[in-house]
Amino acid sequence: MAKEKKEKKERTYSPKGIWRELKQVEWPGFKGLMKSSGLVILFTLLFGFYFFICELVASGLLKVIVG
Repeated sequence: MAKEKKEKKERTYSPKGIWRELKQVEWPGFKGLMKSSGLVILFTLLFGFYFFICELVASGLLKVIVG
């Protein structure tokens, strides 16, 4: 019974609980942040290029179909 109360108490969203969780977070360093940001930018550009090619193909097919 006491264990259930303790688990329930830990799940509450009190300011103390939030700060306790924030202290346990491992924030990335500058090098890790730059690596992650570079990957996000790279994949954004790749997806943009992919959708641009899809748009060209789709518009070309529509021109062939319509006329």
